[in-house]
Parts: sequence; C-alpha cells; structure tokens
Amino acid sequence: NTGQITGTPTALGTFNFDITATDTYGCSGTTSYSITINCPVITVLPATLPNGTVGTLYDQTVSGSGGAAPYTFAVTNGSLPTGLTLDANTGQITGTPTAAGTFNFDITATDANGCSGVNSYSITMSCPVITVNPATLPDGIINVAYDQTVSGSGGTAPYTFAVTNGSLPNGLTLNPTTGQISGTPSVTGTFNFD
Repeated sequence: NTGQITGTPTALGTFNFDITATDTYGCSGTTSYSITINCPVITVLPATLPNGTVGTLYDQTVSGSGGAAPYTFAVTNGSLPTGLTLDANTGQITGTPTAAGTFNFDITATDANGCSGVNSYSITMSCPVITVNPATLPDGIINVAYDQTVSGSGGTAPYTFAVTNGSLPNGLTLNPTTGQISGTPSVTGTFNFD
C-alpha cells in the first residue's frame, strides 16, 4: 500500500526484480530494480596486542564489531607464539609462551552471516631477566678444597650453567647441572670469568 521496502537482509548477493505500480483505474507502470546486499565492515579488536614474556602466562581476548554476533575467530595467516592458543568461540588467546621471538599472524573474525574481517598482529615474546647468584664469590686458598654453588633466578627452572668468558682457577670445575664450583686450586692469581 505504501511502496515501502523494509526488513533485514539475511543473505548476500545481487537481487533483480520488477515493481509494478497500479493506480485507482487499473493503469500500471513497471520499473526494474537491482539491489546488492554486501557484508558490513567487520573490525577485529583490539588494534594491537601486548608483548609477553617467555614462561609467564599470557591472556588476551580479541573481539569483533560491525557485524552480527556471535563471531568465530581463527588464525588465518602466520602463527601464534609457541605455547599460545586461540579459542575459536571466545577470541581468548591464552597459554604460556615457550619461545622468544617476534610472531606475526592474522586473526579473522567471522560473524553470524558469514561476513568476516581481518586484523594483522605482531607480538614479541622476550626472555625474562635471569640473575646468577650470588653477586660475588669468595676467594680461595691454593691447595685447599674450594666449594661454592651459583644459582639462577628470574626464569624457569631447571637452569644449566656454563663458563662463557674467561676461565675458572686451575683445579676448579663448574657442574653444568647444579652450578657447583668445586675442586682444589693449584695456582695463585686472580681469575675473571662469566
């Protein structure tokens, strides 16, 4: 009666149709129409994700906007940092990263009508600050047994240990598993090592 075309389109595509208007005396005219139903712009939020630390729980959530809920989520290019997973229904990214580095990936959000949007992310997973303790080691005496232990903190046990610069005093060794420096020094002098 009014010529008003209303409603909520539920399918994508181009639709062709004719509308005929008929007046009081039965006279009519016809016009052909074509309407294309497109997807709305769907945005994946947030725009960026925070970086994380290896060995520390990571928990962030992506969401979709601009379309019709509910959304589903998927990594469609690249890969999440090692140790993390994406929940396809909630958009929650969780887990404990197990490798350092920069990870680039895309997340696609698909709405209830099959329309989708993509956002590209880059996350850097850094190693935690690891401290070797104690800060100093006591001096020793030639031909007297020496026994001290170094330890690590700030990372994830177990730790391994190695002399990476300089050398231990002659006669001493470092246990790579326990951090124990032991032996009997056989020469005098000052020894610097990492």
